[in-house]
Amino acid sequence: MILQRHPGRPVARSVTVAGLAVLGVLLSGCGGGLGIHPGSAVVVGTDSVSMDKIDSDSGLICQAFLPQLQQGGQKVPMRYVRQVVATNLAQRALGQQLADEYSVQPTADYAHQVTQLTQQFTSASPEVLKAVVDVEGGAPYLQNVQVAVGHKLLADSGSPTTKVKVAYQRGQVATQDWLRSHTATIDPVFGAAVDGGAFTQGYDQTSYPLSTLAAAGFRSTSQSADPAYTAGLPPSQICG
Repeated sequence: MILQRHPGRPVARSVTVAGLAVLGVLLSGCGGGLGIHPGSAVVVGTDSVSMDKIDSDSGLICQAFLPQLQQGGQKVPMRYVRQVVATNLAQRALGQQLADEYSVQPTADYAHQVTQLTQQFTSASPEVLKAVVDVEGGAPYLQNVQVAVGHKLLADSGSPTTKVKVAYQRGQVATQDWLRSHTATIDPVFGAAVDGGAFTQGYDQTSYPLSTLAAAGFRSTSQSADPAYTAGLPPSQICG
């Protein structure tokens, strides 16, 4: 599912089946990386997300999208799924930290998007639905908190606005300011990073391929995954 875009409202790309299929591959490399608390996949301010949470939610996300994948004859490496889960939960954690810092709640548009997710997965178990909302709602949660932060700061400075885009841009600046004095890290094994409030995908010197199979994954790009990589994975490492 792709969340509906409202004019002027920033909405991140959802974790769609197509999105899962083209995300950059994770590589064999160090796990409990530099700057990461032991056992934590994500650390943002005072919040952290455990490796166990990433693994658990990744399995549930695979379960949620399995019917669509099977219908389309698609198979997705679980490493792709784990990257999506880690990135989106990091965005949610950052949003929660900002909401606490500025005493705001996400705008009403976030609740609208959660409703859309709930309607799409009406037949899912409560556990699967919660994982879908947590993960797919991660980026929208952060963005709608940033809009709320922007509205508050602009109003406090005597320049209130009704324009969502203007408030969002102000919220992004506030996010960058917050990150200058707070920790925001994703374990490098996931091939994702927080850079000034932007969430990027790529690998540094702490993660690199160690085998022919991993090298095949390394050659994959965000537009084209190497079929040989997916085909060479054991069933336990594939969603589809």
